[in-house]
Amino acid sequence: MDFQDISKQNPWWTNPGSIGEDPKIRDFDLSPVKWTPRIKKYLNLGENILYSVRGPRQVGKTTLIKLIIREELEKRNPQDILYYSCDLLTKPQELADLLETFLKWSSQQSPERKLICIDEVSRVSNWEYAYKHIVDTYGLKDKTFILTGSSCWDIKHGVERLPGRKGEVTGEQNHKILLPMKFAEYVQLRKPEIHGLLEKLRLNDNLTRLKAFNELTSPKAAEWINPLLPYQEELESLLDEYFITGGVMTAVNQYVKDREIKNSAYELYLQLFFGDLAKLGRDESTAKKLLTAVFKHAPSPIGWTKIHKVMDIPQPVTVAEYAEALKMLFVLNIYHAFDFERKQAKHRSEKKLQIPNPFFFHAFRGLLENPAGDYFKQAVDYTVNGGRSLLAEFITGDHLARCAYNAHPTDLFDQSNSVFYAKNRYGETIDFILRLPDRFLPVEVKYQNTIGRRDYKGIKKHETGILVTKKTLDLRENHPTIPLHLFLLFI
Repeated sequence: MDFQDISKQNPWWTNPGSIGEDPKIRDFDLSPVKWTPRIKKYLNLGENILYSVRGPRQVGKTTLIKLIIREELEKRNPQDILYYSCDLLTKPQELADLLETFLKWSSQQSPERKLICIDEVSRVSNWEYAYKHIVDTYGLKDKTFILTGSSCWDIKHGVERLPGRKGEVTGEQNHKILLPMKFAEYVQLRKPEIHGLLEKLRLNDNLTRLKAFNELTSPKAAEWINPLLPYQEELESLLDEYFITGGVMTAVNQYVKDREIKNSAYELYLQLFFGDLAKLGRDESTAKKLLTAVFKHAPSPIGWTKIHKVMDIPQPVTVAEYAEALKMLFVLNIYHAFDFERKQAKHRSEKKLQIPNPFFFHAFRGLLENPAGDYFKQAVDYTVNGGRSLLAEFITGDHLARCAYNAHPTDLFDQSNSVFYAKNRYGETIDFILRLPDRFLPVEVKYQNTIGRRDYKGIKKHETGILVTKKTLDLRENHPTIPLHLFLLFI
């Protein structure tokens, strides 16, 4: 590969200060809201390891990489750092040539550890062959690789096909997932004074947060909840914002600055998403049919066969394949029914299909219902006119999946095996069943102004359970009622 093509993406080799002129860094520095994802502290740049960072489009993977590079330029030789975006690469040989060219040149400039950041590596078919060749030839010693991609399946399975070559001896997790910021992170950025209280309660620490979450169904719940009560009005207002922005930074910054989100933000996300879908060999038309079924039937469970018939998709297996593709692209959560006797999912059951992020939800809804309209206005109208209850359930499910991962982080994590729904023979349902290391916790969402005895019916049949509400707070032992804007702070 031509060296000049590589050096164009690495201007710090000749001028370390040029990182400040990088478009991603410049946008970050000028943005009214600056988010540094928590995942950053879990990337150990002193290990001989291959990290994959997966996540949906527009979530900030490239910005994260550039922020890491800016920080590392203050600590190490600039010629030890490689960044390359695979926009124009398609073949593994091209990637191998790129890496080999850099390593030969960099080793002549400095004997120190190399930081190699390859952005959107999933654009290169069979990229893992290139990496395998490099590690087999040059070894992994004194090298840290960070690979990013927007397809969960491609990059994760690519890394899994590299046994013994990705730094297993370090004991580190190779797979990292960067999702839009959680509500607690949104609060942290928008209201520093509330974040100060969360820090005082140590809810910014993962282990403490897990402890607090587990104690929400115990007499200790009040110790965690009561200090937050004076901030409820502000938290409710922030949740209303989150119903629109979903913590997606492009949307957040536009909303904070102008109190609106431009159509171009929604359209860019959709263009990138459908481009990634095409790379998975899936067509746009069938994906739109499946998404239409999600909007039409949510939050009720539905089977592949029914979607196949109602939406005129060729066969049930096609529906299943497309649902899995959307899941891999981070736009669909699939919840199986839960078998309480066997303590496992009923994989042949009807599924609850949910779009986990409000910004993605509004983008797809705008596309499917009125593509020529004002997406932001449609989003606001939807939330004001009763849409919050559905979004509240979707957001809760997404946060519970993150809670399950935080409780038991593993490279093998699968949302579908960690969060379920329940439905008995009488048709009575519980919105979510969360798998925790020591129990299964029922969570029911009733985002409504008043709560009655009937709303407790599902969770009261179990030893513990949480009723997530709009405003009602009742910290009764074992079955507390907690407003969503408070509940999400413990995840």
